[in-house]
Amino acid sequence: MLIPGRLRSALSPIRPAAALLVAAAAVAGCGSGDSTDPAAVWDPCDLPAELITGAGFAAGSGRRDVAVEEGWAGCGWSSADAALRVWFAAEGSPDEVGGREDTHADITIGDRAGRRLYSGASDTAATCTVALPTAEGGVIRIRVDSAPVGTGPGACAQAERTAGALAPALPR
Repeated sequence: MLIPGRLRSALSPIRPAAALLVAAAAVAGCGSGDSTDPAAVWDPCDLPAELITGAGFAAGSGRRDVAVEEGWAGCGWSSADAALRVWFAAEGSPDEVGGREDTHADITIGDRAGRRLYSGASDTAATCTVALPTAEGGVIRIRVDSAPVGTGPGACAQAERTAGALAPALPR
């Protein structure tokens, strides 16, 4: 495109500045490589089907958990008497999981210290969560929601067994 002489000289100083702004915007758009999406670090939906089945849940029932809190990635599976949800946050600790009304108990899954959280008594709780830390400062939540009490194994016993079954594929 031909630009008349006077206009061309007026635009000359703008071109390098515009090129610099475009380059700066491109670099800024790349970011530092940090991701706010925890699934970019570890995605619970990638748990191996054989571990899900070994834990007593139907591997084909897997679904991405869209109701998960911001900052968490999650997936869920089900069986005839319970539902399993596995969540991961790249930042956090087991101490930050659960509410004040929950009962917290220190547990060990394999060689990893964690916490068990439930409301009511552990043998009658309909929902129980096992929270495990990761070496990188994240936290994994494994939650089991049982069918009505008395129809299957206790939620806390099942949550701990499930965490143990999934442990080989959980981030360290």
